[in-house]
Amino acid sequence: MKSNATVTINAPADMVFLWLEDNDRLKKWVPNIVEDETILDTPDKVGSKFRQVYLERGKEMEMFGELTEYIENERMRLDITGDMFDMDLIYILTPQGPETSQLEQNTTIKFKGLMKFLSPIFSVMAKLGGDKATKVSLDRLKQMAEAEHKNT
Repeated sequence: MKSNATVTINAPADMVFLWLEDNDRLKKWVPNIVEDETILDTPDKVGSKFRQVYLERGKEMEMFGELTEYIENERMRLDITGDMFDMDLIYILTPQGPETSQLEQNTTIKFKGLMKFLSPIFSVMAKLGGDKATKVSLDRLKQMAEAEHKNT
């Protein structure tokens, strides 16, 4: 299942990028995340590993990830794996001037086990819902990055 979302943020790219890579900021805009810890931090970022825990319908879901691509203030790619699915997540940040940035999120999810059989249903639901969860997340990131920029 693939999804794509783009948002324009009234804040410079370097500030928006902080909201993608800083653990404390991430917890403020990513829905249902209750833990985000670095397992391995590499000097050039690529190869860094992390663990995240999400609360979904009252149950904890543990995910492990690796940063596979990193260009500061421009691009970040994450491979995330869990019991039910694997996810390839790409963020592309494009400055639209000194005070504005465009953030694009491309997500590919590969379901595992019994979830594979339900993937066509999830795919249709995502298309009909316009990838609502992604849009809600990015809108929250937009609000927080813009508020931080306004206060600097």
